[in-house]
Amino acid sequence: MTWTGFAAMLLIAVSYGWRCAYSTLRPARHRPVTFLFGGLFFLLVALACSWMAATAISTGHAHLSHRHYGTLDAWRDTEPMLFWLCIAMEYLSGLFICSYAIALVALMDR
Repeated sequence: MTWTGFAAMLLIAVSYGWRCAYSTLRPARHRPVTFLFGGLFFLLVALACSWMAATAISTGHAHLSHRHYGTLDAWRDTEPMLFWLCIAMEYLSGLFICSYAIALVALMDR
């Protein structure tokens, strides 16, 4: 399940999202190796976001914790709307990060 979510995220990022992210990036210097490793790191973070969402879907429990905003626990059986909102938030944050990863790799060819 993690791979299907990540593959969908990557497909959307490659087809549409990277162009929007690419237009916001204007680096001062051209460093292809830095762009490559930065893009690979961002792809790893996007994979972690899809893994979080897939784990939450399989267990039926989404647990998000933030030091400023507190803790959010959502169970699929008792709070389905909040649960699926958390899943959507995890996938959308992964899509955002994946779009910037593809844009960083595309900066190598500039």
